Amino acid sequence: MSGISAVALLVLALSTTIAQGLARFSFGPLLPAMREDIVHSYEDGGMLATVHMIGYLVGALVSIGASRRLAPNTLIKYGMLSTAAGLASLTFSPAMAVAGAGLFLTGAGGALVWMSAPGLATAIWPRNPGRAIGIVASSMGVGIAAGSAIPALLSMMGDWRFAWGIETVLAVGTLLAGLRWLPRVETSRDSVKDTGRWRPDSRWAWIVVGFASFSLGIVTCLTFFVAALRDGGHWQPGHASASYAAIGVAMIAGGIVSERLSRSIGRLPTLAGEFLLSGLAMFLVTTAAEPWVTMAAIIVGVCMSGTAAVISADLHDRLSPPAMTAAFGLMFIPVGIGQILGPHSAGWVVDLTHNPFAAFVGGGAVMVVGAIPLLVYTVTLTVRERSVVKGTSA
Repeated sequence: MSGISAVALLVLALSTTIAQGLARFSFGPLLPAMREDIVHSYEDGGMLATVHMIGYLVGALVSIGASRRLAPNTLIKYGMLSTAAGLASLTFSPAMAVAGAGLFLTGAGGALVWMSAPGLATAIWPRNPGRAIGIVASSMGVGIAAGSAIPALLSMMGDWRFAWGIETVLAVGTLLAGLRWLPRVETSRDSVKDTGRWRPDSRWAWIVVGFASFSLGIVTCLTFFVAALRDGGHWQPGHASASYAAIGVAMIAGGIVSERLSRSIGRLPTLAGEFLLSGLAMFLVTTAAEPWVTMAAIIVGVCMSGTAAVISADLHDRLSPPAMTAAFGLMFIPVGIGQILGPHSAGWVVDLTHNPFAAFVGGGAVMVVGAIPLLVYTVTLTVRERSVVKGTSA
């Protein structure tokens, strides 16, 4: 890889770190402090997270149509602009409605960045596309790990809004770096025609079912992880934030390790295993005891960036770059719906039962059930392929 390509990949990774990591997932650690000011219940917190996910779904829908007309680097720049604007709104939010508008913009910005990031990564490093995708997916963990340190600094900052202000500065700086260093990748007419010919198949459909269920549970987990451990487990703020940080640290390695593993045992077995394992990890959180909570955080982190990297790599294996972007964007319609339903419904259940860990029981159950169809499809496909090989050998 040349020096210019390395810088471009670094800037792309920074973009996903800010837009898809720090800006999207700082809300969970900051929720306890915001509940002392403008957010008055778990249901309100879930509603704000839902607004954020609606923004993410809107961004995914926009990326599907815009990817045929705009280059990936342009979509990423618009995504960073939306992210910076949303963070600025959160910095100066006097009420929950303004915070909701900011979370909507950060959600839309995160989607615009992430929908185009894997395809642009493969264009920057075409000789090793799997590793490029893994690096970009893992960079989200850096943002989550950084966001987890914010609550520990709130006593020095004096106000949760100051934390969003720091993120605004980082987003603006990353946007300026993207304007300078992200390369433009032209889309040929043949590629656009190929995108139009692409149609969802059964493999794609079962991945979507598992990914949507996985996303519902993961977003619920990230929204209430710190608050549940503090309110339900009576953990100290530093302990809860440190466990949340384990999610981000694990994500840093998860994308690269999972993509490499999937090349050895197969894309589908890796995905099915991570969907199922992350669902079971949600139940470990309900123990509110160590080392189980930290183990769950590590599993969740590895699976978050791991599934993103493996899904992107699987689409790259089978589709052209524009078709890959279209398939990835279309995938996020049901995934986005799952993310919208998760936090608000979980917040409502928590307020109803007065048990912060009820959100994790429901989320874990949905994740396990959603993984089963892909697991069955994977086993069936493996048996069928082995039968074909035996028949050919005979």
